[in-house]
Amino acid sequence: MLKDGNKVISAGIKINVNVMIAISVIQNIILGYMHKINIAWFVVVLFLFSSYSKAQTNRKVIDSVVHVAVNEPIYFNTNKTDRVTLPFGYSAISKELGIDSMLPMVENDGMIKDMNALRFDQPVKKDLVLLPEEYDIFLPFSRDVNEKYSDIKISSRFLCYGAYSMYFMAVYNTVRYAHPFIEKMYLISTKKGQLIDMKRIYLHHEGEMGNTNYTLFNIDKNYIISLRDYEFSEDPFRIKPLHKYRLLPSGKFSRYYDHDGFYKNDEEQGMVKNHNREGKWIEFKLNSCIDLQNYPTFTDPYSYLEATYKNGLPVGKWKFYKLLQKYNEETGMPILETRQKGQLIYTEVYREGRLEKREFQD
Repeated sequence: MLKDGNKVISAGIKINVNVMIAISVIQNIILGYMHKINIAWFVVVLFLFSSYSKAQTNRKVIDSVVHVAVNEPIYFNTNKTDRVTLPFGYSAISKELGIDSMLPMVENDGMIKDMNALRFDQPVKKDLVLLPEEYDIFLPFSRDVNEKYSDIKISSRFLCYGAYSMYFMAVYNTVRYAHPFIEKMYLISTKKGQLIDMKRIYLHHEGEMGNTNYTLFNIDKNYIISLRDYEFSEDPFRIKPLHKYRLLPSGKFSRYYDHDGFYKNDEEQGMVKNHNREGKWIEFKLNSCIDLQNYPTFTDPYSYLEATYKNGLPVGKWKFYKLLQKYNEETGMPILETRQKGQLIYTEVYREGRLEKREFQD
C-alpha cells in the first residue's frame, strides 16, 4: 500500500508540477498580451493626444493661400487668342457718382454681357476651394445651395502679365432666384498652372429689406485694378473710397497708391514707397473674426489694427485691438476724432505675405 501510495503521491506531484508549468505559461502569455495591449493602448492614446494637439494648433493657424485639392487639378486655358483686351470693367468708378448716375452704371447691360462673355465654362467643386478675403476667409456658398446649377466656374478667357496669367472665377447665386447670376467674381493669379493668389473684384449681393451691396472693378491698360464699394440701404446710398491693386513680382495682389509718401484717410494711415505700403500702418477696419460669445463687450464691429508691411506684403506680428470710438447721435456715424486703442484682442503672424498664425488673447 505504501508503494502504491508513493506512486499516487508521485503522480500527483507530477500533475501539480505540470499544472503549475501550464499556469505559468498561460500567465506569461497573458502578461505578454497585456504588455502588447498596454503598448497598443499607449500608442492609441499618444495618437489621440497628438491629433488633439494638432487640431488645437490648426485651429489657431489660418492659411491665407488658395487651397485646391491636388487630386483634382483645375485646367487653365493658355490659348493666346482667348486673352482679354484691356481696359476691361466699369471705367466710370473713378468718378464719385451720385445715386442717379450710379444705378445706370450698375444695370449696364453692355458690361453684364462683357462679363458673361468671359465664358465661365469650367465648373469647380464647391468643396475644393477656400476664398480668402482681405482679413478673413469666407465660403461664398453653403451645403444648401441649389444643386441644379454649378456654383463656381472659371473663365477660359484670361489676362497675361509677364510670367503670370490671371483668370476670372465667378461664384453664382442660385439660392433665392429662378435664374442664377454672378454674385462674386475673383481674379486668380497663376504661374505655370499653379495658383498663387486671388482677389475679389466684383460683388452683387442682395440682402434683406432691399439692401444691396456692390463692388465694381476696372482694370486699365497698365494692369492696375481699381475697386469701389457701393451700399444701397436706408441711408439710402453710400459710396466708399476707391482702392487700387496691382500684381507684385511674387504673383500676389497688393494695394497700389498713386503717390509715394505719407498717406492718410478715414480707414488707414502709413508710408507709401514705390506705390506700396511700407513699414508701420494703422488701420480701422470692419472685423468679422471676433467671437462675440467670448468677447461680449465687443459691441463695435471695427478693430484698431497695428500692421507692418514690406514691399507691399504683410510681415511680422499684427496686433488687433478693440476700437474705442463715439458716434454722432443724429447720423449714427463714428466721430473720427474720438478713436482710441482699446484692449488687445488677437494677433496674427505673417511671413512674406503669408498668414502663419492667429492667436486670441486669454
